[in-house]
Amino acid sequence: MKVGILGKLDKVESVEIIEEMQTFLQELGYETVRFSSHTEIEGVDVVLVLGGDGTILHAAVPAAQKGIKLIGINYGTLGFLTEYEKNERTRVQELLSAVKEGTCRIVKRSLLEVTIRDRVFYALNEIAVQRDTSLNSTLSTQILRLEFSAQEGKEMIDGDGLLICTPTGSTAYSLSAGGAILTPEVPVFMMTPICAFSMRSRPIVFSNEDEFAVRIQKGNGIILLDGKVVASLPEGGEIQVKKAPFTANFPVQEGSDFFARIKNKLNG
Repeated sequence: MKVGILGKLDKVESVEIIEEMQTFLQELGYETVRFSSHTEIEGVDVVLVLGGDGTILHAAVPAAQKGIKLIGINYGTLGFLTEYEKNERTRVQELLSAVKEGTCRIVKRSLLEVTIRDRVFYALNEIAVQRDTSLNSTLSTQILRLEFSAQEGKEMIDGDGLLICTPTGSTAYSLSAGGAILTPEVPVFMMTPICAFSMRSRPIVFSNEDEFAVRIQKGNGIILLDGKVVASLPEGGEIQVKKAPFTANFPVQEGSDFFARIKNKLNG
């Protein structure tokens, strides 16, 4: 089995830590490849990601597109998406062995596909359409008016914007905006308003087979994918959102407990 190593130096603090991990894996008999960026991920069976949730989010799309499994080792702050902490090298060995033997459970996490002016992007956590509050925005308004469309109908939302999130993203930005927690593999997406002007605007859960459109009726917006700004969206602009044709695949250790993770990671 071929194992890739992606380490974010500002998280792991030194290149020696990455080198030690590579030596450790080679001594176990694995062929290894070191990646300096998530854009280099290819040609391996699984990638060990040394960093935090942000590092995993960057790695998730290229790994998912190429059918490569992800195992996160937390060198960040929260580490909700990571399977291990940085001092659990022996347990990493056990999980890799189970992956090689095909005996471990693989959590398949849905991604979102968004089309913006004929350009296609992907997100593991969420897509956010937000009010543009930058000082150089001549179209900035106090309220962003959005038309959200699904096969069930249309909803007008006035406020700072909205999110469309995956079950993975339900424990991130959406949770802070008042959304529910979704278990990782439930086949749904959730629309969560951001600081809605009307109290009737509430999070809504949809089948992940549904397709969505978001159109700006008033104001100037920006589009963020997993927290990164990818485009501006002027008044009258529209995006289309649906389920991506691939999943991010995360091997999990035996006895992995999602509810214990919520308690330990989110409640402090």
